[in-house]
Order: sequence, then C-alpha cells, then structure tokens
Amino acid sequence: MIDSKRKAIIFLTLSFILAVVAAGVILVQISQAQERLGETVKVAAAAGEIKSYHEIKSSDIKWIELPKNSAYQSFITDEKKLKNVISLVDIKEDDILTGTLIREKVNIPADERVVWLNATEIVLIDQGVVEGDQVDIIVSREIDKKLETKRLLSNVPVVQIETPDDKPEEGPAQRVKISLSVEEAEKLIHYQNFAKQIRVLRVNQVADDKETTQGVSTEAKKETEVKKEEKPKEQQKETQAKDAKKEDSKSTTPAAEQKKQNNGQ
Repeated sequence: MIDSKRKAIIFLTLSFILAVVAAGVILVQISQAQERLGETVKVAAAAGEIKSYHEIKSSDIKWIELPKNSAYQSFITDEKKLKNVISLVDIKEDDILTGTLIREKVNIPADERVVWLNATEIVLIDQGVVEGDQVDIIVSREIDKKLETKRLLSNVPVVQIETPDDKPEEGPAQRVKISLSVEEAEKLIHYQNFAKQIRVLRVNQVADDKETTQGVSTEAKKETEVKKEEKPKEQQKETQAKDAKKEDSKSTTPAAEQKKQNNGQ
C-alpha cells in the first residue's frame, strides 16, 4: 500500500509540473501573438484623387496604420521614397501607394535645356508619348528652292507631358517637353520658326536595341569578309616574293661556277 501511494503521489506531482509548464508555454505564445497583432506600421495612402503623371506632394499623401503582419513589402513606409516622384496612373482617394504606382522624375543634366514642342500645324506628334519615352525629330525644310526631309535628332528623352484641358483625350494635342544640349536646342528652335514641318516620332526602344545589335553584327561580318579578301592578296605577295628569291638564287649560281673555273685555270 505504501509503495502504491508513493507512486501515485509521484505521478500526480509530475503531472502537475507538466501542466504548469504547458500552461506557461501557452501563455507565452498567446502574449506573443497579441503583441504581433498589436504592432502597426504607417503606410502612405492618397489623401485625394491623384491624376496620372502628377507630381506628388506632401499634401497629396496621408499616413494610415496597418497591422505589421498585413503590410506588404511593396507598400511605401518611408517618406523619403515620395520625394521627386510622379504618379503613373490615376489614383483614387484612400488607395494605398505602392512602388509600381509611382516613379522618380527624370533628372535633367546641368548642361542641357528643356524645349517645349507644342502641337501646331507645323509640329505634328504622330503617336502619344509619356514621360521617359524617347523620340526622333524629323524636319522638312526648303534649301535653294528644294525641299529636304531628314532626321535632325534621334533618341531624345521626353521629360514632361502636358495635355490641354479642352482636348484631354487626343494624343496629338500633347505638349511635349524634351531635354537637349544648348546647341541642339538652338537648332530645334530655329526649325520651329522657319521649317516647313516638324514630325515627332516615338522610338520603339526594344526594336532600336535589336537594330543596334544587328548593326554591330553586320559590321563584324563586313570586317571578316574584308579579312578574307585580304588573305589571298597577302598569299599572292608571299608567293611572288618566294619566286623572286628562287630566280635570284638561280642567276647567282652560274656566276659562282664561272668564278671557280677561272680560279682553277
């Protein structure tokens, strides 16, 4: 009886200790879960409606708190990321801002100037462009009573777009601002005043990259063809030089034999 009582007491003691330990672990897990749910982070949201390609200012932004575990990495939590940025699409009020909805403004070098191309009867924009695109400038002018059309500038970056309020849906009515060096800006402004027509063409940057790679490959092919053509010429020169050496050696041997005969006599 005494042994059975001791075993029962030991068993009850161990079970009580294990129950206390399990309860402590559960309480710790619950407290940690509550702390995680209670932690919040501030994310940027639109304080009002923001139009596309609008420079975002501090008045356009408000900060709202979200649970930390529900905040995605794409959400903007740092105010520094909203400096010198523009919106890419229309953003509604209370929409949370992400990195895909904004981008940095185009930085203009100190030695360049911004030229405004207003769509007129002379300046024609064939296709709608957006900030960050590249365009080619085609100019038609009259020289000695003859019309000449040529590409004046190529791969010019577009730094800003303005659309008149009366015709917001028409792409050709855009006001395009491009960044140029001072010399190029002078030429373009001159042609805006005196050229017959100026066409602004959007560059397909993907196709342009392919053309450059193809151009490099064609140049390499031309170089290899030129080298192939030069090799036979060099071989002919070498064979001619060898033949000339052989003829010289043949002409010198009879003279040497005559000298030997004369010396023997």
